Amino acid sequence: MATLSVRNHLDDRILVSRESARVLEGAVVSMLRTQDRPAGAPDSNSITIDFNGIEGMAPSFLDELLKIFESLMTNRTGIRSCRFVVANPPTRLSQKFEAVARGHGMSVRALDNGSWEMAVNATFGDSTSRAPQ
Repeated sequence: MATLSVRNHLDDRILVSRESARVLEGAVVSMLRTQDRPAGAPDSNSITIDFNGIEGMAPSFLDELLKIFESLMTNRTGIRSCRFVVANPPTRLSQKFEAVARGHGMSVRALDNGSWEMAVNATFGDSTSRAPQ
């Protein structure tokens, strides 16, 4: 699965705007193009966004990021099946972030390592998860 480090593309440590999410779009497109798996292969519709070094994130930022990812996955595969992982999130998985994911038709869960895994028409990747609280 491809991983994108937010700190490599944004100087802000607190991400509040949709515009900030849009800055990542080009990097996500490039990453998906360089994946060495054909569309439809395992993990070809998966991406990890690493928030290491980020101190805060607003629901609007995540909403825009999911919107971008969703659009790219639909255009790339013709189907809406994808997996999106938030690694090193700056906050715990709360009801407001769960609501954002559900608004995109995604199931969401917190992993034991603190990451959030979101999926549409796909099974979750591993068994090291716990139910969000």
